[in-house]
This record gives sequence, structure tokens and C-alpha cells, in this order.
Amino acid sequence: MKIYRLHILLAAAFTVMCAVSCKTTEENYRKAYEAAAEQRRESTGLDSTIYGRIRNSAVTSWLVVGGDSLPVRREYIGYTDGGGSSRDNIRRYNIVVGQFKQVFNARQMRQRLIDSGYDSAMIVHTREPLYYVITSSVPTPEEALAGWRKVTSDRSIVLKSPLPFILTPANFR
Repeated sequence: MKIYRLHILLAAAFTVMCAVSCKTTEENYRKAYEAAAEQRRESTGLDSTIYGRIRNSAVTSWLVVGGDSLPVRREYIGYTDGGGSSRDNIRRYNIVVGQFKQVFNARQMRQRLIDSGYDSAMIVHTREPLYYVITSSVPTPEEALAGWRKVTSDRSIVLKSPLPFILTPANFR
């Protein structure tokens, strides 16, 4: 009987030792997660996603007007419902002062611009979709330069890189 109890005690002790030593800790989970995340970042960047391919399809160049170089992006655009844009009022050069993932935020910025005197402010969207807020849409590079200078000197508009830039619709007629 003593040997039987000894075997049971040894088996219980062994089971407890195995359970405690094999227990996964939060630290182990964190290390495994960070290693997997690092491997994922190295093997697949944003460029491998559909959004990365769309962003890379946007051609960025420079427009030189009167000695000034303006950043220009060429992208396919759509006309956002309730954004004030249409085929009739989009021209070749569009001064973009805001870009958002949420149409709600773009609409708020558009309304603030209208309240500040930018009556022709509108919203267009890309295929990603990104929502671009435009202060003006003009047909000539000289007018684009004037509009670009106006927004860069206006202290009521908060601009963060890469803004402002000139948007030329790739699907412009």
C-alpha cells in the first residue's frame, strides 16, 4: 500500500511539474507575437497590398511654373456624393489641402473651408479610397500656382506633408 501511495504521489508531483514548466506565459506570447510581426513586416510591406499598388499607381512629378516647382500627383478620381465635385467643375489642376480615409472628416474640412471663404471647396476620392479636399480647380498652371501660393500663405489652413499638392485627374477628358 505504501508503494502504491508513493507512486500516486510521484505521479501527482510529476504532473504538477509538467503543468508548471510547460505553462505559456504572457512574456512568451509577447515574444512570439513580436517575432511574427517583424517577420511579416520584412516579408510583406504595404507595397504588396492592394492599397500599396493603388498608391504606387499614383504618379508624382513636379510642375515648374514661373520658377516655382509644385508637387503634382496624377490619379484616377471619383466624385464623392455630397462633396460638391462633378465632371463639370473639375479642371486639370486641383489644389489639394486635405486627405482623409473617412469621408466624414473630409466633409468637415470642406465645410470649414467654405466658412473661411473657399466657396469652391470640394471633395473627390481615389480608388483606395482616399478623400481629397480641394480648395480650387483651375485650367492653367499659372492659376494653379496662384491657388497654391494662397493656401500655403493662409494660416487658417493647417497643412501637413505631403500637402498641399496639385492633383491632375488621370481620367480627365
